Amino acid sequence: MKTASEILNFKFSPGDMKPNANNTLKRINRYESRMDNLKNITRKFGVSLFEFKGKNSIPEVFRKFKNSLKSGNFSLDNFDKREIRTLTYSLDYSENRIASIYGSPDELDLVIEIFEKNWRDSYFYGLIVCYLKNWEKKDKDRLGNFIFKRLKLYKGGRKTLKSLQSNLKFFDYEKGDLELCDTLALKNKSIKEAAQYLELPDNWFNYTYFSKVILSYYEKQKNKLPLFIEDLNEALKKHNQSETYKQVVSKLIIQADEQFADLQEQVKSMAFEFVGDPAIASNWAAFKGASEKEKADIKKAKEILNGWITKQFITVFFEKYINDDRRKNFWLELSPRITAFKVFGPLNIKNRLKQDKRIAEFVDSRFSVTSGKKQVSAFFMHVNNYKFIEFSDPGYAFYAYKQNSINSPSMDRNYHNVESLRDGSLPMLVRRSGYHLYDYSDEGRLSHSDGVMEWERVFLGWMKNRVGINV
Repeated sequence: MKTASEILNFKFSPGDMKPNANNTLKRINRYESRMDNLKNITRKFGVSLFEFKGKNSIPEVFRKFKNSLKSGNFSLDNFDKREIRTLTYSLDYSENRIASIYGSPDELDLVIEIFEKNWRDSYFYGLIVCYLKNWEKKDKDRLGNFIFKRLKLYKGGRKTLKSLQSNLKFFDYEKGDLELCDTLALKNKSIKEAAQYLELPDNWFNYTYFSKVILSYYEKQKNKLPLFIEDLNEALKKHNQSETYKQVVSKLIIQADEQFADLQEQVKSMAFEFVGDPAIASNWAAFKGASEKEKADIKKAKEILNGWITKQFITVFFEKYINDDRRKNFWLELSPRITAFKVFGPLNIKNRLKQDKRIAEFVDSRFSVTSGKKQVSAFFMHVNNYKFIEFSDPGYAFYAYKQNSINSPSMDRNYHNVESLRDGSLPMLVRRSGYHLYDYSDEGRLSHSDGVMEWERVFLGWMKNRVGINV
């Protein structure tokens, strides 16, 4: 009697099926691995990356909204579901000097009405991103209240939205950032893990909301700065926002100058990395919307940082190329009065300066290479309304020029050699007889030679009389 397999002509061999089963398991493992990768990307960059694919249409929807208002034909029904969803990402968009919807309270009320009437959970991401990106804007309570209302009604299972729903207090428009700062400090959490703590996408840490969290955290913990400065450094790198850099770094510089001298080198390196060389004015310009206090802090921090750099440059320059402790100590004492400086000299001197790690990173912006063969360098300084020039060769006198004088050289010019910075026709800055100084000149030269009076006292006597410096 035939078996069922013979009747059906069906042949089953477990041995033959084994390779196929192994291949199937391998494919399943690959698919699971790919799913894990997608989940990691989603966690890192946010669900909105996958949820929203029409960002190129943001200008189009923005214009449609603005034009419909302008024409007087505005209607809530003029926008389809796709356009409404794009509108959630368009709130802070602007172009051609046309104000954003977010910046116009009446318009924001209109779009909120559109969202309310046509609500979809997919609208959350654009709205929340706008809310967190514009944390410091006025009237954010309008959007905040609407988001909170919808989150409280949310019944879905998306991780980011569930986390936001359970952490509403941290997004309160009045003090949410302070609440999060206090919680992180209390639980001894790293500031750079703030987004992770809230189970939010990593890239959301760039938003202005986290700028305020970072600033609040610093203010709360600043007396423990040596313990968390590395963590703060990493958080700033991750946050990657120039305004926050200037706000935090300016505070760090002022604090290190007043309280933590041993952190000055580290803070200086952070300042160069995050803000830039103070010799370049645009690096340290106040950001748009900065308060008067923030402007004052940035200006003060720039001056302090420039002072640190000036001291280090003076130390290296006078130790290595003049080897004169008296001149070094004299100018170190006056360094807080030096508002700008530059060294002029041959290329080999510049290269040697760049080998000293104390000043290597700012030699390029503060050294002008002379084209001649003369191996003499000059240290060119701005002090009050004067230009002071010291030379590396001990046979060269010190020169002082008025800033607006037709005789004065320029820090911004190139020179064949440092001889162009000297004017031998100028008189002595002051004459001396014993301990008596007389015949003061506004411009001129002085030698570093002692008489009855040490040359330092002569220099300071002239500076007090003519420059207004009293040390």
